[in-house]
Amino acid sequence: MRDRKRDYELLFIVSPLRSSEEEIAATVERVSQSIAAVGGSSNTVQQTAPWGRRKFAYPMREYAEGEASRRVFNEGYYVLVNCTLPTLQIRELERVLKLNDSILRYMLTNVEVRPAAAAVVEAEAPQA
Repeated sequence: MRDRKRDYELLFIVSPLRSSEEEIAATVERVSQSIAAVGGSSNTVQQTAPWGRRKFAYPMREYAEGEASRRVFNEGYYVLVNCTLPTLQIRELERVLKLNDSILRYMLTNVEVRPAAAAVVEAEAPQA
């Protein structure tokens, strides 16, 4: 079975407990190393506006570094990574992301590449 590589967007939220610039940079570097370890490559990392520190729409309850009960978080640091990954290694990357204490949540989505001709046809179609 041939392992295809596809383009993905990985959005993750860094815990506010790790809010210093050094800790955020270390977390982003760990994620980039994890992507490289599964055979992928990080294309771009965005952590400036509209990303960065943001307030959540609702509070998140999450376990924090060895605490017995869950803590409530109201804000976090958002990072968006565009990357290319082998499709058979997605589960391994998700496992590593779940084990990372610095990451509250993550979302990995496949980026569909649409042919240019199809986009032009859709743009010229009359609106009803």
